[in-house]
Amino acid sequence: MQIALSMLLALAMILFGAELFTNAVEWLGAKLHLGQGAVGSVLAALGTALPEAAVPVAAILFGGGSRAAEEVGIGGILGAPFLLVTLGSAIVAISLLLVHRRANDRTHLAVQRQAYQRDMTYFLVAYALSLVVGCVQSEWVHKVAPMVLLGAYLVFVVQTMRDRSLQGAHAHLAPLYLQWKQPQPGGFAVLFQLVAALAMIVGGAQLLAAGVERIAVWLNIPPFVLSALLIPLATELPETLNSVVWIRQGKDALAMGNITGAVVFQSTLVPALGIWLTGWNLTEQAMLTGGLTLAAGALVFGAFRLRGRVTPSVLFAASLLYWILPLHTVAVRYGVFSAYWLGWAVVAGAMTALLGAGWWRGGCDAA
Repeated sequence: MQIALSMLLALAMILFGAELFTNAVEWLGAKLHLGQGAVGSVLAALGTALPEAAVPVAAILFGGGSRAAEEVGIGGILGAPFLLVTLGSAIVAISLLLVHRRANDRTHLAVQRQAYQRDMTYFLVAYALSLVVGCVQSEWVHKVAPMVLLGAYLVFVVQTMRDRSLQGAHAHLAPLYLQWKQPQPGGFAVLFQLVAALAMIVGGAQLLAAGVERIAVWLNIPPFVLSALLIPLATELPETLNSVVWIRQGKDALAMGNITGAVVFQSTLVPALGIWLTGWNLTEQAMLTGGLTLAAGALVFGAFRLRGRVTPSVLFAASLLYWILPLHTVAVRYGVFSAYWLGWAVVAGAMTALLGAGWWRGGCDAA
């Protein structure tokens, strides 16, 4: 009962913090004269990526060098993008359907093409590089890879901050919550609300992660699965809920930029720290997690390149890959591999149906 109440309180903190944060970060972007790509992919993504970056790094630094602590750290590093591109895709798709079904205007996300392509390209290349490094046990490679990933993120930030696309979108901002009855909020009010929102989001995410961890210990779940599935499930809520807020406001470019910018951060800087602080020896479960992440990201990005849009059917199809990892864990733990392969078959069939229906609908819309 106590754990349930604690997790409900944490969820309320994250929800309210996300509302405050999205409002404040838009005003910050307007005052800095930044485009929506920079606001979503850099400012919002950096702010809300703090909880999931802090958990694995803390586990590695303060875990006393144990193998379990290293597994928790690596699982958190690989699991954060995994959760965003799978379950995060499902939440975005549901939000899009609910919002635009009421509005009856469109059935796809209105993303900024150049910014979306840039973010997804950086993510897929950097994440794939992190997985390759985990398969190559070379001291030289493990020294050079973190610098390459750090350099890639710096180049990404520079390119994104120079992107002034959708500059005029700041004209219709909702009033700042801490505007204090002034016609225009001052810089101090914007920064104060931003810091307060971040503190609420980080605090709520840490409280939620602690509750999830206690449940996982009670269920006797292996450390890697705990860190790859359950802890990111708690700490990834800020990105997804910020995106839900923006989709509800009709700001799809900010919503997707928040998620894609976060996965770029999580596939460059955070793996760089992991490679530097650990031996970065990826297990079978780690490689499966990484492979599923790349497959989900490539599916969404490939469909976007072919059709020029991000649709709910593709997002739902990508989200189904999430269930392969828990199925694999159960199969290994209890030796029920027939159920594992049956699960693969069900996921493959559902993905085919979703993609087929989405493709047919897209063709009808185009006609």
